[in-house]
Amino acid sequence: MKKTFAVVVAVAFVLAFATPVFAQSMDHNATYEMDGTIDLEKQVGHLCNTGAEMKQVIEGEGEMTKVMDTAQVAGVLTVSDDQDWVTAEDAVDNLTVTSVIELCAPPKTEYDVTEFAYGEEGWGSAVVEDGVLAPATGYHGLGWDDAYTGGHAHGSWGSVNAMLADALDISEAQLVANFSDEEIEQLREDYAAAFGYEAWELDELTDQIWAAQVEADAGYSGGLQQDFEAAYGAYEGWKADGPAYGFMDDEEDHTIHQDAFGFRVDDDDYVVVVEGDDYVGNYFNIDQFARTSQGETKRYIDVSSPWSGAYLHEDMSVTGMAEIEEDFAMDNLEPGEEAVPDWWDLF
Repeated sequence: MKKTFAVVVAVAFVLAFATPVFAQSMDHNATYEMDGTIDLEKQVGHLCNTGAEMKQVIEGEGEMTKVMDTAQVAGVLTVSDDQDWVTAEDAVDNLTVTSVIELCAPPKTEYDVTEFAYGEEGWGSAVVEDGVLAPATGYHGLGWDDAYTGGHAHGSWGSVNAMLADALDISEAQLVANFSDEEIEQLREDYAAAFGYEAWELDELTDQIWAAQVEADAGYSGGLQQDFEAAYGAYEGWKADGPAYGFMDDEEDHTIHQDAFGFRVDDDDYVVVVEGDDYVGNYFNIDQFARTSQGETKRYIDVSSPWSGAYLHEDMSVTGMAEIEEDFAMDNLEPGEEAVPDWWDLF
């Protein structure tokens, strides 16, 4: 019976880390046995390079056992992390674990489009469109990219003078220094008559954060277990190599970069997503158990998806005893056909 159980556990562990097969990877497996004053800071992953990043701080006085296994490839971060501890009975600083996971995947985003025009009374503006941003517009139209960090208002020129300076390929200071007020006013009128312009204002609804903190009071125990995988693969517009792409062209007329995803129009004139065979996907899955026999437990979840429109926000704090077990799955885009190996290729 013991032998059978050991085999099952080993197989489950291998499958849990069945991340896409790449030549370039980084693995780190560590077991910690600690007793005393503990001060540990750790980061695993680097946001959009690995799909997400995890930052962890452990500090305080007590005894802890910790096992952490991590695997990183381009676009995918996998972590299995398990720690249990008891804060020292005479502790000045309670033993506390803080863990924050930040996703690269852009959140659900609302938008306003303001149209600017020049008339007899000068510049005027009006909101001509608002709603929830579709992924095709975000990636292809407004330039979501692999350096995405959030908080942008893509497409907005700001002040009229800044817009004119941009159109003339000079700085705003040069515009003011080299043109009189009358000349600038004429430029505004000429520019508006020729082109007009609109500004996009974006309101990102979530921070794409999953965070937990457990603090055990002196003489009491705590635990935090997190098993997660986050993936975020490239949009084809970011790729400088590989086949050309044609958004809104017929699907059969253009191939897709093997490591990316893109948009096409199918035979029924619907916009569809296409994925390269080696595309790693866009998803976040986590199992978490946080507990303390006496202390403070905090959780902060702020995650949404522009693909499904789904939204989850939770901000909680418990003082006393707490046990919270949960699992979460956000499946935006599936991996390509070749990104995840067949189970028999693992052996």
